[in-house]
Amino acid sequence: MPDRYLRYGDQRYIITKEAEARLNRALDSVYAAGSRGHEWLSLYGSTEAPCRLLIATGVPITIETVPGVDD
Repeated sequence: MPDRYLRYGDQRYIITKEAEARLNRALDSVYAAGSRGHEWLSLYGSTEAPCRLLIATGVPITIETVPGVDD
Protein backbone atom coordinates (compact mmCIF):
# COMPACT_ATOMS: atom_id res chain seq x y z
CA MET A 1 0.00 0.00 0.00
CA PRO A 2 1.46 3.40 -0.94
CA ASP A 3 2.35 5.95 1.72
CA ARG A 4 0.68 9.34 1.35
CA TYR A 5 2.25 12.62 2.42
CA LEU A 6 1.14 16.21 2.64
CA ARG A 7 3.83 18.54 1.30
CA TYR A 8 3.30 21.90 3.03
CA GLY A 9 5.87 24.49 2.03
CA ASP A 10 9.19 22.69 2.46
CA GLN A 11 7.89 20.17 5.05
CA ARG A 12 6.37 16.72 4.51
CA TYR A 13 3.80 15.09 6.83
CA ILE A 14 2.15 11.68 6.74
CA ILE A 15 -1.53 12.16 5.88
CA THR A 16 -4.49 9.82 6.37
CA LYS A 17 -7.64 9.74 4.25
CA GLU A 18 -9.53 11.40 7.14
CA ALA A 19 -6.96 14.19 7.43
CA GLU A 20 -7.07 14.65 3.66
CA ALA A 21 -10.86 15.08 3.85
CA ARG A 22 -10.40 17.73 6.57
CA LEU A 23 -7.75 19.41 4.40
CA ASN A 24 -10.15 19.54 1.46
CA ARG A 25 -12.83 21.15 3.65
CA ALA A 26 -10.28 23.69 4.93
CA LEU A 27 -9.19 24.49 1.36
CA ASP A 28 -12.82 24.96 0.32
CA SER A 29 -13.27 27.35 3.23
CA VAL A 30 -10.05 29.28 2.54
CA TYR A 31 -10.88 29.84 -1.12
CA ALA A 32 -14.60 30.53 -0.61
CA ALA A 33 -15.91 33.97 -1.45
CA GLY A 34 -15.80 36.22 1.61
CA SER A 35 -13.47 33.97 3.60
CA ARG A 36 -10.71 35.19 5.92
CA GLY A 37 -8.12 33.67 3.56
CA HIS A 38 -6.79 31.23 6.14
CA GLU A 39 -7.91 28.28 8.26
CA TRP A 40 -6.18 26.13 10.90
CA LEU A 41 -5.98 22.39 10.21
CA SER A 42 -5.29 19.85 12.95
CA LEU A 43 -3.46 17.17 11.02
CA TYR A 44 -3.27 14.61 13.85
CA GLY A 45 -6.02 15.98 16.07
CA SER A 46 -6.91 12.78 17.92
CA THR A 47 -3.35 11.74 18.76
CA GLU A 48 -0.87 12.62 21.49
CA ALA A 49 1.18 14.56 18.92
CA PRO A 50 -1.21 17.12 17.46
CA CYS A 51 0.08 19.10 14.50
CA ARG A 52 -1.67 22.31 13.46
CA LEU A 53 -1.00 23.85 10.06
CA LEU A 54 -2.15 27.24 8.86
CA ILE A 55 -3.84 26.67 5.51
CA ALA A 56 -3.68 29.97 3.64
CA THR A 57 -3.77 31.25 0.11
CA GLY A 58 -0.36 31.26 -1.52
CA VAL A 59 1.14 28.44 0.58
CA PRO A 60 2.11 25.53 -1.71
CA ILE A 61 0.29 22.34 -0.69
CA THR A 62 0.42 19.00 -2.49
CA ILE A 63 -0.37 15.37 -1.71
CA GLU A 64 2.42 12.95 -2.62
CA THR A 65 2.08 9.20 -2.99
CA VAL A 66 5.17 7.08 -2.44
CA PRO A 67 4.94 3.38 -3.38
CA GLY A 68 5.29 1.07 -0.39
CA VAL A 69 7.83 -1.75 -0.15
CA ASP A 70 5.22 -4.38 -1.14
CA ASP A 71 4.04 -2.47 -4.26
